[in-house]
Amino acid sequence: MVNLEKIVIYGASGSGKSTLAKQVGKFLSIESIHLDDLFWFPDWKVPTTEMFKKIVSKKIEGESWIIDGNYSKVRKMILSRATFAIILDLPLYIPIWRIIARTLSRNSKIKFHHSTPLPKRIEAGGSKENSLFAIYELSTYAIKHKFRKNKIIRQEVQETLGQGNFVVLKSKKQVEHFLNEIKRIKVK
Repeated sequence: MVNLEKIVIYGASGSGKSTLAKQVGKFLSIESIHLDDLFWFPDWKVPTTEMFKKIVSKKIEGESWIIDGNYSKVRKMILSRATFAIILDLPLYIPIWRIIARTLSRNSKIKFHHSTPLPKRIEAGGSKENSLFAIYELSTYAIKHKFRKNKIIRQEVQETLGQGNFVVLKSKKQVEHFLNEIKRIKVK
């Protein structure tokens, strides 16, 4: 039986990490933690690596959690405590579309897509994002993730957690199937 007490979710920007973390957290009654909320400070300021590690270290002390995010500075620390990993490896057009749609939806009256919020401290501080810059940066990151970082993450996950303690989801249909399995497990 797979241990779903401490779950980490990886994937490109726009792949659905935060949404999946919230859904799985709801089904399993586990807190979902979004690394973007821990990393970004008001006015898009970033913490030192030491400060970020200290913040994350406190969060992973808990008995159960779901963390989403790809921050390499804390990946090994999180993986060493995780019991299960989900890797989202969707076709590139999905995250690119979501990045464009959610960024435009957040920054205009036109709603193309369910708009995920900005990181908590950015929202609370009233900071805005430059739509074109955000789309460019996040899309570039999504492309790099798909063709380079995803392989590195998958290897680290397999080496740390071992076979059978992670899943790679490559389509929206596989994500839906995984969620149905989580619901089924919870019902038992």
